[in-house]
Amino acid sequence: MNKLIIANTEKGLTSVLLEEENSHARAVRFSVAGDEESFGFGDIFRVRVRNVTKGLAGAFAELGNGRMAYMNLNRPGVKPGTELTVQISQEAFGTKLPTVSEEISLPGEYLVVTNEPGSIAFSRRADFSGERREQIHACLLPYMTHCGFILRTAAENVSEDDLAKEAKKLTEEFERILVKAAHAPAPIRLQSGQSIYLEWLQGLDKKTLQEVITDDAASYETLRAYFEQAGLPAEKLRFYEDPTLPLKNLYSLEKIREEAAGRRVWLKSGAYLVIDRTEAMTVIDVNSGKDEKDAQSPQAAETINREAAKEVARQLQLRNLSGMVMIDFINMKRPGAQEELLSFMRKETEKDPVYTKVLDITQLGIMELTRRRIRRPFL
Repeated sequence: MNKLIIANTEKGLTSVLLEEENSHARAVRFSVAGDEESFGFGDIFRVRVRNVTKGLAGAFAELGNGRMAYMNLNRPGVKPGTELTVQISQEAFGTKLPTVSEEISLPGEYLVVTNEPGSIAFSRRADFSGERREQIHACLLPYMTHCGFILRTAAENVSEDDLAKEAKKLTEEFERILVKAAHAPAPIRLQSGQSIYLEWLQGLDKKTLQEVITDDAASYETLRAYFEQAGLPAEKLRFYEDPTLPLKNLYSLEKIREEAAGRRVWLKSGAYLVIDRTEAMTVIDVNSGKDEKDAQSPQAAETINREAAKEVARQLQLRNLSGMVMIDFINMKRPGAQEELLSFMRKETEKDPVYTKVLDITQLGIMELTRRRIRRPFL
């Protein structure tokens, strides 16, 4: 079961997704919202191009308040002074500017509307049969004149009527943005991206949702509207009011924040991970720790590595690590052990809503994987 906490803290609006396993709750995702002046994933802007870099086939565009973004150019005719409607596809990270794209999308509970007229795509994690696809295409066709759709995993067992209702709502919102873009003076933010806690909720299997708790009035109203629209039980949403015990203290959010920022992560076996992050990549070292002598046995090394792989998959989400990740596991001598560890890691990362690809284990025994970079990592 999952529990989502949204609490006011000194650091900002903190969101934590807790997962209960064997009667023990632990954090699997953690985020602290930025201020109103920050530019986040999903924000839509009307920008003015300032500079075109022909060698890189890209351009730099002004978002507002002197802030710049980078965009890849996929079409000719863009030059300094050109005004475009774009969306942030990758947040700023380290010294890198945020990346924007002319591919615009708006997420719903079951659908994502895109600015690709007539296109329709289906989630790879759901089973949409040929006949089902034809039925969905027919019910969405009236709304595809000026946009396209992506069917989310949650749409797998949803009726065509409910899909059509959401399609109507999303396309109307999409058209309002386009009208605003046509008359707004660039640079200007047309619409802020979705709150991260709503993003988590939309991607969550609602059967596993136990409760959503917040002490933030604005978030509560946003969540209440979402619960009503998504048909979720109202009793699973709770506004927390207890001045004697703040929500952040009730769920030890500062301790979770410290874990998400810490370099060392202990495992139950006594082994531990050391996580070092740079702009280029993240390096994770698996140490046998208290089991140093026992880890020399083939069986112990494999057991520790599986425990470490499971924790690495969790830490990728908790810290929102992205880009290239290199993991130095304990050396295993048994033939086939590396292939089994690769398979185990792939199954663990399949649970991650952010696309993650486990590549291979090098001759030096380093596992390589990549995780799509969207939002900035925590700290």
